[in-house]
Amino acid sequence: MVRSSTTPRSRVTSPSEQAGESPRERLVAGLAKAIVELGYARLTIADIVRHAHVSKRTFYEHFEDKDACLLALYAAQSARLLSEIQAAIQHAPPGEMRASIGAAVYLSSLQSRPGLVRTLLVEILHVGPKGFELRRQVMRSFAELMRREFDAAGTGATLSPAIAMALVGGINELILEAVEEDRVDRLSELAGPVAAFVRGLLEARPPAK
Repeated sequence: MVRSSTTPRSRVTSPSEQAGESPRERLVAGLAKAIVELGYARLTIADIVRHAHVSKRTFYEHFEDKDACLLALYAAQSARLLSEIQAAIQHAPPGEMRASIGAAVYLSSLQSRPGLVRTLLVEILHVGPKGFELRRQVMRSFAELMRREFDAAGTGATLSPAIAMALVGGINELILEAVEEDRVDRLSELAGPVAAFVRGLLEARPPAK
């Protein structure tokens, strides 16, 4: 019997597979790409798996629906953003300079993700109670970072959890206003007002007794 001279073709791997990402990580990244391409409301599971280079079966092994995948994307992006801020400020002197650097990194990082900003700040709330709870947890993490920075500022001032949460909420409202006015590409312009707000709190808070 004559053997075929045709050799089996090797499967072409995607960049994400080559990077060693897990199927779950590829799905989360695929959702991010699909959001940029279509917007969250329009995209389907088929769009997510197309970008992730996995099957629908694999999707349902990890997520119940696209909302569950969105929660994972929100958590991953928020953790990444928090890490970027912490890395940027860790070598800066305590006080106003760290606050200014942190604000600038936060805003520029969001500005670099224009296709995701609305989804991460607005559409996450449409997921329901799980979306609200996850958003609250993330805001608490950012508020706790603010509290630690105030404690490290050396002024003796303290920041209560409520005031820290109000500060984070105020910053997010400025960002949401920019999103609504189609100014995502200019989010970094808010760094000055945010830094001034933090500076005012540093100067106004009474020392801890």
